[in-house]
Amino acid sequence: MVSSASPLPAGEDVPVSALSRAQLIDVLTDTVGDLSKLDLSLNTDGVEDARRLRAGLIAQIRDHVLPRLADADIPAIVVVGGSTGAGKSTLVNSVLGQEVSDAGVLRPTTRTPVLVVNPEDETVLADHPIAQVCLTVASAAIPAGLALVDASDLDSVQETNRALAVRLLEAADLWLFITTAARYGDHTPWVSLEEAAGRGTPIGVVLNRVPATVLPEVRRDLIERLDALGLAESPFFVVPDAGPHEGLLPESSVGELRDWLRLLAGRHRAAGLVRRTGRGLWSGLRADLITLADGVDAQDDAATQLEEASQRLLKAPGADLRADVEQGTCGQGAPTTRWVTLASSGGPLASLAQGGRLRSGWFGRTRKARAEALATLAGDTRESIVSRLEAALVSVSDDAVRTWEVAGAAARAGELLPTGADATGVVDAWASEQHARVTAPPKGLTQPGAGDLVIAAAAGIEGARAAADRLGLGPVVADAKAALTQALIDVLAATVPAGAARALAPDPALAAALRLRAGELAPFTRPGASA
Repeated sequence: MVSSASPLPAGEDVPVSALSRAQLIDVLTDTVGDLSKLDLSLNTDGVEDARRLRAGLIAQIRDHVLPRLADADIPAIVVVGGSTGAGKSTLVNSVLGQEVSDAGVLRPTTRTPVLVVNPEDETVLADHPIAQVCLTVASAAIPAGLALVDASDLDSVQETNRALAVRLLEAADLWLFITTAARYGDHTPWVSLEEAAGRGTPIGVVLNRVPATVLPEVRRDLIERLDALGLAESPFFVVPDAGPHEGLLPESSVGELRDWLRLLAGRHRAAGLVRRTGRGLWSGLRADLITLADGVDAQDDAATQLEEASQRLLKAPGADLRADVEQGTCGQGAPTTRWVTLASSGGPLASLAQGGRLRSGWFGRTRKARAEALATLAGDTRESIVSRLEAALVSVSDDAVRTWEVAGAAARAGELLPTGADATGVVDAWASEQHARVTAPPKGLTQPGAGDLVIAAAAGIEGARAAADRLGLGPVVADAKAALTQALIDVLAATVPAGAARALAPDPALAAALRLRAGELAPFTRPGASA
């Protein structure tokens, strides 16, 4: 563990890679485009890590790599980051010897990050992505070739602040990790430190506000933790606890840290820091792209599994509806009771039920009463079918939504799973078709009346079916039953359209594209290669 103010090892000039700088910029720009289109909405093993990796890669390439490739004169960016109350702003102000960032006892103080640049570097950083999310302060106190960012808190109570803090770390050429004796083991900052170490980002560590009484114990434990992350050689600084105070820290508390930062500054030294940042960048970036390509494959598998689960939801309700029609249970209950009433002795449908002659009556009144009775019977039949259909639709729809929620696709369910199917409209359309198919009604029945008899018979009212057979309408009834079964199955299937879940899968070409980008970066992972 380095505890002095010695600079990081000097960088070396290396030959330019096979890809030109312009070609590399194109490759990385395309990579950002591919990553931006990557939808990782489905729940898979490790998907949360993949989502963070995707967001981090976009930020790293957009905010760090591309600006650096586009303009080699950009100062090295040192991001001062840590947890709430670690004293980042006070430390930045004290190192620079002037108030450039608001500091105070209310937490979190730093809501808008502050980017401190030398006046010489202000213009070159004006269009940098980091400058778009920071308050830029030009100060001669910061050496040329170095920019200091007082970042938002990694564990801020505001999600936007936390996301911004992570984005700033992705843009860093060096991360100055600020922690305290009370907060150095906090989960969120430590996870960020692990990720930065894994990427090979140069890291300096400042143990701030540490009382002398606990310094040996805290220092030993923190160094052991850093060693476990492979950060044994990272610069390490201790800032004593100054107690309650306002303004800048004493010179003696921050002098070593200030001297170290000045050693990093200057155009040639800053360029060396940038090269060192890039040493592990390309290998890490390539590995991350391959990992995300695997994530695309996992999303595809999850979409296939959700598709299969969604279609299975239709089997039992579909089988029940089919059985209802085939076994005639749609006509049970109110429709059958209505038939018994209308077909009883003296009723308008008595002669129809008994197989007698269907008389027209005086001025056709008997035939008219018969037609009205059949219309009532058909109405009850349609209501019974609608009731069964609606129950099936609600059941399947609810099950589908729950299944998609478990899979992580609840947000897309409203878009891809239709709701509010018109069961009444479906059954009425089927009934209208049956009326139209009876072109030559039996004697004693009107054309609508004959159609209503077919509807009642197809639904399973036994007396209606027997009457239809006697009148030669048996084949029409059989066709009506088949048509009813198909209509019910079709509207049920429409609640979970085939292929809806598969539509959640990312474009399979995206996995190939990410692996292609990784392959294009392979030359930069070889010894002696550089952009």
